[in-house]
Amino acid sequence: MEIQNLRLAKYFTAGLAFVLLALRGSLWPFTWWDMYDGGDHEPPTQVARLQLRVLDSAGQQHILHPMDLYTLDDDSSPQTPGHQLVRDAIAESPQTQNIARTYLMRQLEFVLQSKIEQVEIWDYSWEVNFEQHPPIDIDQPVHAQFVDSFIAHTN
Repeated sequence: MEIQNLRLAKYFTAGLAFVLLALRGSLWPFTWWDMYDGGDHEPPTQVARLQLRVLDSAGQQHILHPMDLYTLDDDSSPQTPGHQLVRDAIAESPQTQNIARTYLMRQLEFVLQSKIEQVEIWDYSWEVNFEQHPPIDIDQPVHAQFVDSFIAHTN
């Protein structure tokens, strides 16, 4: 019985190794890992982030980023609720835009604890230079582009 179990383990291990080789490591380490999945990873030379300029009913302007909308957001990942909500608010589809903008307004009012009058969305990008510390000069974007603006719906 032990010899049969050892043979079974040997065939399983050989089969698993063959499957991993056939898939060229795309399952390693059994998850999707962008940095390591593609082989030779090139560090980014430019990064971009969205920024919200929000005008409240008191006339005060607030500058927020999508990661500021929810406490669990992390700026290192574009797959976060705040980023997705802002992307949906500037989507091509008018139906998606209307739904997302309604939710965005509610979330902004919750975060800022004030009524929102207008929202502007800007796209900023920076050059990344790993020879300097920090590699991005956050105060000096190389490109700033106005994306969209909208006013709050009066209900």
